Amino acid sequence: MVSFQQSALSPARQAAQTEDRTRSLMLLAVMLFTVFLSVANIFIVNVATPSIQRGLHASFSEVQLVITSYTLAYAVTLIIGGRLGDRFGRKRMLFVGVAGFTAASFLCGIASGVTMLIVMRIIQGLSAALMAPQVLSLIQANYAPERRAAVFGMYGAAQGIAATSGQLIGGLLLRWNPLALDWRTVFFFSVPIGIVIIGLIPFIAESRGESQAKLDWIGAAGAAAGLLMLIYPLVQGQKEGWPLGLIVCLVLSFPVLAAFVWYERRLTRKGESPFMNVDLFRQRSFTYGMVIVFLLFCSQSAYFLVSAYFLQIGLGYTALKAGLIILPMGTGYFLASLYSAKAVAKFGLHVLTCGAVMTSLGYVYFAWSLHSTGLTAFGFEWIPALFVLGFGQGAIAAPLTHVILAQIRSSDIGSASGILTTGMQVAFAIGIALIGLLFLNTLGSHADTVGRQFAPQLQQAIADFNPTGGQGEAVLRQFQSCYAEYARSTNPTVLPTGCSTDNSNVRGVLTDVLKQANARNYAESFVFCLYVLAVFTAGLTPLVLGLIRRKQTGSV
Repeated sequence: MVSFQQSALSPARQAAQTEDRTRSLMLLAVMLFTVFLSVANIFIVNVATPSIQRGLHASFSEVQLVITSYTLAYAVTLIIGGRLGDRFGRKRMLFVGVAGFTAASFLCGIASGVTMLIVMRIIQGLSAALMAPQVLSLIQANYAPERRAAVFGMYGAAQGIAATSGQLIGGLLLRWNPLALDWRTVFFFSVPIGIVIIGLIPFIAESRGESQAKLDWIGAAGAAAGLLMLIYPLVQGQKEGWPLGLIVCLVLSFPVLAAFVWYERRLTRKGESPFMNVDLFRQRSFTYGMVIVFLLFCSQSAYFLVSAYFLQIGLGYTALKAGLIILPMGTGYFLASLYSAKAVAKFGLHVLTCGAVMTSLGYVYFAWSLHSTGLTAFGFEWIPALFVLGFGQGAIAAPLTHVILAQIRSSDIGSASGILTTGMQVAFAIGIALIGLLFLNTLGSHADTVGRQFAPQLQQAIADFNPTGGQGEAVLRQFQSCYAEYARSTNPTVLPTGCSTDNSNVRGVLTDVLKQANARNYAESFVFCLYVLAVFTAGLTPLVLGLIRRKQTGSV
């Protein structure tokens, strides 16, 4: 009788196990697609900015706002998205976020003007802020501790693939130009992915935070206001020349955020439910982790910006070719992220230490490779350095997420996930702002030296045309005076008015030498920035060692 019951129950048990595996695969697919969608969108759209400007007859500042409006809306409301998931259900908020993102992507693609496009990009950013924190919360809520490390590894791999392949995908879409849609293709690309995610979401389980207390809307408004005042100047300051209003806004963001922290702690002392548990930062391991996140993502965003400038503006590569050159870095990031869980299980948390060291050395290795190959390289000479750099970043980024969130209480998952993803976006904005200042200043400071280096080449080329009178000397003086302006130009395809000449032969030579000088200047400035990033990321190693020490001793 017992044997018969066991036999009868066996198929049912097997069916239940099969259903559990199916739900787990569905959940994993939803999370990875969502991560890819929210991160890749940033890089895919960046590639299309020249086409958007031409297609909508927009100004340069308007096109930049198309990019920054998404980043701003995304970063400012991430914590709110995490708390809404805790309060109203993570599956529900994920569905709302993906549906809103997909609809906004479609409306971006049919935008008739730049104003409509900017508004839709803001909606995209708000929707992404609903999606992103739910992914981390769902991992914490649905996977046992022993399985989370592997899932976080795949999460990191998806981020790395999205970041490094986004530019390549954008370049391919613009190159293929299906149905002659031009820049609109990069927005329509997100629509089918969003539809797939929407179709999979009903198959995953719902989860909420333990506390169902009323949402702290005053805290939410304070966090959004403080982050907006901090991030907007960082994103727009370089483009607008740092007017006084933006500087004041940036300075005032700190007291606003301090007031927000005070208010949240006051609610905690009164026994009420704060919008964000700021006491999470009392856990030293969480604080160490967030500082590491800041250094890592700050350097990543800085690298992607200056490498794009160097490859596309300095060397004149197409977006597609630039994406192909960066691909080895993405390959290294993907492989390190994918196998990070197994590596940590076998070798311990010092895998993060190896990743931190490789990241810093990767920047040095790439700088040395560029210095060795010069401007005659085809790009494949840089593959080993780029692979090392990407592998180092992946080896630290993928396990880091699990390490930071491992000891967070389930009631604080949404808050911690929102803080973590917001920290990534804030670091992204700060990295771009800082490296933009450094890179442009380096270009300007090197301009005179590079101009003197190329003056003999220009003199010899002009002499071949037998210029009359003092025309040759006049062109040399013109070259020296106009190159500094050209070096700081954001559009090197257009010569400054001071670089023009009536002689068509001399004009061609002058243009060619200016472009060669610009390529040299961009290369030298890029190498300098790589060394700065190497020094900057050297701080990762002691921080990682401190984090590991606290984990091993069990202190928080």
